[in-house]
Amino acid sequence: MNIQPLNDFVLVRPLEAELKTASGLYVPDTARETPSMGVVLAVPSGGAQGLALGERVVYRANAGEEVRSNGEKLLLVQATELLAKYVDADAI
Repeated sequence: MNIQPLNDFVLVRPLEAELKTASGLYVPDTARETPSMGVVLAVPSGGAQGLALGERVVYRANAGEEVRSNGEKLLLVQATELLAKYVDADAI
């Protein structure tokens, strides 16, 4: 099953929260933050504000609607809830 977002929604695969801190300590499940970074998997047929497939984006902490596709947890996030995307330093 493939999901094609409509209107101004973007399909995002959330990136996993870090399991260890920079100093090497393991973070328990109860202390991990909800991921707010992900990879764009699909955009509406008309495009979405300069986003391309495969780009990493930052979104609001509790943004989007959770959907499942092939057993994988994905998010449908409105483009207005996207805060930033990662770009090369030369592009800034």
